[in-house]
Amino acid sequence: MSEEKFSNKAKAKVKILGEEYVIKGNESAEYISKLASFVDEHMQEIKEANSSIPRNRIMVLGAMNLADKLYKIQDAYKKLEKEYAKTRNNYEEVLAEYRGLKEKYQKVQEEYNQFLELVEKGELD
Repeated sequence: MSEEKFSNKAKAKVKILGEEYVIKGNESAEYISKLASFVDEHMQEIKEANSSIPRNRIMVLGAMNLADKLYKIQDAYKKLEKEYAKTRNNYEEVLAEYRGLKEKYQKVQEEYNQFLELVEKGELD
C-alpha cells in the first residue's frame, strides 16, 4: 500500500509480550495504545498461568479467549436488543390503551357535565 493511504491514520508504537509493534489505524494513537495494553495484559496473564508454552501458542490462546469474550458480549447485546424490542412493543401497547382510555374518560366527563347542567336546570324531572 502506498504512503497516501496511511497518511490520515494514527500511528502508535506498542509492546505486546515484550515485542514492539508499530500499529496504524483510524482511531487515535492513545486509543491504539490502550488496546495494545489490554491485549498485552491478557497475554501476560496467559503466559504466567502457562509458563512452559511457546509465545505463538500464547498469542493463539489469547486471541481465542478474546474472541470468546467478544462473542459472549455480542450474544448478550443481541438478547438485550430483543428484550428492548419486546419492552418497546409492550410500551406502545400500553400507551395506545392509555390513550384510548383517556378518550373514553373525556367522553364520560363531557356526558357527566351535560347531565349536571340538565340537573341544575331542572330538566330531568
